Amino acid sequence: MRAAGNVEKADVLRGRDGRSRGCGIVVYQQRHEAARAIRELQDTELNGRPIFVREDREPGGTGGGGGGGRNRKPKGGGGDTFRPPPTGEPGSSLFVGNMSWQCGWQELKDHFREQVGEVERCDVPPGGPGFRSKGYGFVRFATAEQAEAALNKLNGTEFMDRELDIKLDKHN
Repeated sequence: MRAAGNVEKADVLRGRDGRSRGCGIVVYQQRHEAARAIRELQDTELNGRPIFVREDREPGGTGGGGGGGRNRKPKGGGGDTFRPPPTGEPGSSLFVGNMSWQCGWQELKDHFREQVGEVERCDVPPGGPGFRSKGYGFVRFATAEQAEAALNKLNGTEFMDRELDIKLDKHN
């Protein structure tokens, strides 16, 4: 599988033990080539495994060779915990747990926008085959006050047949 375009650099992110962390960074020479790769490769398979493709959101593009790896930390069982880049006002980001596996970032963002107001950003890590998410996500607002209002209004409410468990994101 190959998306058309001139690849400048490609790195597989590895843990301290040298094993692949299951993700990597590909740098294209032209922005439109990267956009095409995202369009053509998102939700496809690589070596029999579904892949998730997105623009790297780290400052400086590849994050100094570490890329999105700084947003992941080891967790029991060898899995990874997704973390959006820490930006914005402290206390302006929420962790949303107990979400439906069918909920993607757009549904989460729309729900929070309809119930609370403008959302700056939503991130929902992809789940395995047949699942859109891992059942949790992050919602970031412009201010800590907006995040607190969303927490107070939506924690414990039902969304997509699940009772949301919302907390301030202690990492942002």
